Amino acid sequence: FRPDRIESALQSFLCEALGITGVAALNFSFNNIYRDESAPEIPILFVTSPGSDPSRELEEFAENTVGRENFFELSMGGNQNEVALQMLKDAASKGHWLCFKNLHLVTSWLPKLEKEIKSLQPHQNFRLWLTTEAHPKFPAILLESCYKVTYEAPPGIKKNLMRTYQGWGPAYIDQGSVLRAQLLFALAWFHAIMQERRNYIPQGWTKFYEFSYGDFRAGVGVLETLLSEGQGDSIGWETLHGLMENAIYGGRIDNDYDLRVLKAYLEQFFNLEVFNGTQKLSGVVTIPNSKSVKDYLGLINKLSDSDTPTLFGLPINIDRAVQRYNTLQIVGSLKQLMAVSAEDIKFDKERWSQLLGPLTKIWKQLYKQLSDGGIPVSYTHLTLPTIYSVQISVVAVSLKKK
Repeated sequence: FRPDRIESALQSFLCEALGITGVAALNFSFNNIYRDESAPEIPILFVTSPGSDPSRELEEFAENTVGRENFFELSMGGNQNEVALQMLKDAASKGHWLCFKNLHLVTSWLPKLEKEIKSLQPHQNFRLWLTTEAHPKFPAILLESCYKVTYEAPPGIKKNLMRTYQGWGPAYIDQGSVLRAQLLFALAWFHAIMQERRNYIPQGWTKFYEFSYGDFRAGVGVLETLLSEGQGDSIGWETLHGLMENAIYGGRIDNDYDLRVLKAYLEQFFNLEVFNGTQKLSGVVTIPNSKSVKDYLGLINKLSDSDTPTLFGLPINIDRAVQRYNTLQIVGSLKQLMAVSAEDIKFDKERWSQLLGPLTKIWKQLYKQLSDGGIPVSYTHLTLPTIYSVQISVVAVSLKKK
């Protein structure tokens, strides 16, 4: 038994059995969701994971699609329920886009939100975007009425880079100098390395750090500012290193060892030798001396779909430790599935007879009296549904307590 090879064997089996080339998810695209899946009366619900927040990316997409003046957002959890309902009505009537964030903080209020959504007659341009973390008390009715999207960092450096460049577009990359295009690629590579290194906890990072798209956008803002100060042909490396290390990415890190790793990455990826072509990113990638997006996409497409530990400066055998950990997670999930008792999945005739006995007894008595003419028909129309509803509620509560 090789626990460090279970994950690889499972992936190979799935690819062969399903006739696919890989098990990784397809690249995420806001444009595809909006164009192919969205509708005014169907909310779009993002189920997020730690370290992933679609709000900044959604804000940029909305700004490019409908304009910043037509996009509104509200973070829930601060006693703003009534404000949210009023914003919902206004946006639906005027055809604006609206985003409610962190719905998992107000699960008790969500049934009311669901009723308001159902009662709307929205403008054809209206779109409602929702974000939440997974929560056991999230209302099933609202969940079923939404178009659901799981939002998380794409697996692997290649897919991470592809999502970044899909969000930018050709026009954004082509504008400006060659150095600007090179710096943007180096930052995208750096961000992907920071996120994917989390797969090697605790050898990679000592804990899970929530490096997010917001950090990446802040880094882009720093690059743009420094380039404008250098007229697009030079950049202050020390200033860039300091802001990244002490404010943006380093602001999330609380461990001295992890800070040293961050500093080493900054020195390795952001230096003059990398952009002159004399030094490769992670020892494998030479940044093109070009500002054409086609050159960068071609380079990304040539990357391997699976990452090796050497890309992160880690020993090659560390992958075994990661696969052992993943195998423990898989085996644990399988044990949970097998732990479902036979009592929970089979039909227990005696149990149901005991719980439904009072209900069937009442029905028999009422039916007998009705057959004998002892109860007016009009009375049964009003009374029987109420009795039935009460009894079913009692049975449901009894089963839940069991």
